[in-house]
Amino acid sequence: MGRGVYRVAGDDPADHGERARHLLAGLRRPAVLSELSAAWALGVHEAGADDDVVVIAPRPAPRSRPGLLVRECRLERDEQVRTELGWATSPARTAVDLLRVLHPDVRALGAAEALAHRWSLTRDDVRAQRDRQAGARGAARAARLVERLDPLAESPRETALRLLVIDAGLPPPVPQHEVRDADGAFVARLDLAWPHRRVALEHDGAHHRDPRQHSLDLARHNRLRTLGWVVLQVDARVLAQPAEMLRHLARLLAGA
Repeated sequence: MGRGVYRVAGDDPADHGERARHLLAGLRRPAVLSELSAAWALGVHEAGADDDVVVIAPRPAPRSRPGLLVRECRLERDEQVRTELGWATSPARTAVDLLRVLHPDVRALGAAEALAHRWSLTRDDVRAQRDRQAGARGAARAARLVERLDPLAESPRETALRLLVIDAGLPPPVPQHEVRDADGAFVARLDLAWPHRRVALEHDGAHHRDPRQHSLDLARHNRLRTLGWVVLQVDARVLAQPAEMLRHLARLLAGA
């Protein structure tokens, strides 16, 4: 798995978290997980099994090597937290680091928003951390992206869908909008919604293929229809070729 770090041949492939834990433990000098590796330690699993494990270390830092990327800098005490994988950068520090260095923009925002949602960070929390890193590489990019950050977004897929809609010139949607009936009973929480038009977009992930989940989705969508909602469902194929969906959405938002 790395210099001096081995695993039993034939075991299930290591995920990013397992690689991070063992590579961090195998370092002879103190280091702190950073960027996507820190995000994984903080519960946002966007790093792939083959992505480099990224750490921050003070001088003299260990050398980078295949599978391990070492960034040399100093961290303040409140920019580090203890996790099950070892020490990692704090949620706010991790979010800003992702906005600085992770590409493309939609991936950086998706991971940063998932962190903000999971750890109840506000945009002001992320702005404050951004200001602390004003001189760092990519700080100008982070300053631009933080203004697009929405902590209500729960997943990178929702982020990608929201940015697609906004970049097409359509009105910004409300993430995670709750719908209740006339008696105040909960009906649904919608990925992206335009409440004034009762129009919504939902990402149709793989778990919706489960027969039981499919039945629950039908009942949920029928209740939404009785309340006057139009819900467009979007899967990976639609996201790859979204022009027709965007035209249909534009007509609905225009009241057609």
